[in-house]
Amino acid sequence: MSHFEALLAKVVEDPANDAPRLACAEALQSVDAARAEFIRVQLALPGRMDPARRRSLHLRARELMDAHGRDWLKPLRDAKVHEPRYHRGFIEELNLAEDKLAKHGPELFALEPVSRLCVDTRDGKGLERAAEQPWFSQVHWLRLEGSGVDAATKALASSPRAGHLTGLVLSGATDAAVRALVESNVLPKLRSVSFSSGALTNASAGLLSKATLPWGRLYLSGSGLSDEGVETLAGAKGLGALQWLTLNRNELSDEAAEALAKSKGLTGLERLELSKNDLSEEGALAFRTAKALPKLRRLELLEMGLDRDELGPLVKRLGAGLRL
Repeated sequence: MSHFEALLAKVVEDPANDAPRLACAEALQSVDAARAEFIRVQLALPGRMDPARRRSLHLRARELMDAHGRDWLKPLRDAKVHEPRYHRGFIEELNLAEDKLAKHGPELFALEPVSRLCVDTRDGKGLERAAEQPWFSQVHWLRLEGSGVDAATKALASSPRAGHLTGLVLSGATDAAVRALVESNVLPKLRSVSFSSGALTNASAGLLSKATLPWGRLYLSGSGLSDEGVETLAGAKGLGALQWLTLNRNELSDEAAEALAKSKGLTGLERLELSKNDLSEEGALAFRTAKALPKLRRLELLEMGLDRDELGPLVKRLGAGLRL
């Protein structure tokens, strides 16, 4: 690892801190003064200042990008990165195909403090190759989409290099992806997982209900789960860390709401989303007392035509936390 790569790693480790970014600018001063200035300008913009000074900084950032952006972005264009954007002086997120990631990853991660990826998969092989590389340990958030999501998830779930992942979005995943994650022992930091818009069956609910997972957020909107699947999920004993659960757009009925309200394993939930389902006022009132998910602070029941006047006890319990 070069000195500059070590500085980039510090940006990844502490993204909110300006000091590592300014250290990178200092290191670049002798080899690319324009990029060093660009970093400093973008870092200065969020601060408090006179409006005229802010306009001047915005103008200078545009001037630097117009003059040098083509050269700065060439490695990303070569890798077919989709619409790369600078944030506080650097590009921290890449959107590209899995084969391009495997081929160009070493160069891209040596140039920018990349910690977020959106990867279009075909068969999962490119993601598998990428996940074997040392630089993949830098990735904290990952979105997988395309026809190879399940295969890519299996590769990810067996790669020690994926151990720093905290957030994972799987678009179009099936039960195979769920199984790979719940059986993985190499993702200790994973806290937020989305299977929304997937093609799950109730078998996935069974897998999740039997697993012990540290996840704090689980997104299952439009995933295909039925009332039976939600009832199974509500019986989970190893999801006590879960604080946020979304089950929008699943054609769920009052039976699912009642099962969730009676759950003894999801008592850590603070936010529950059940919008665009088939709930009635009776189903919504399953959450009217503090015994139903005692930590619940926000309940979303949007776009179901529910009558607020008939939900008095629920309104009393949650106040502004009830969204209709």
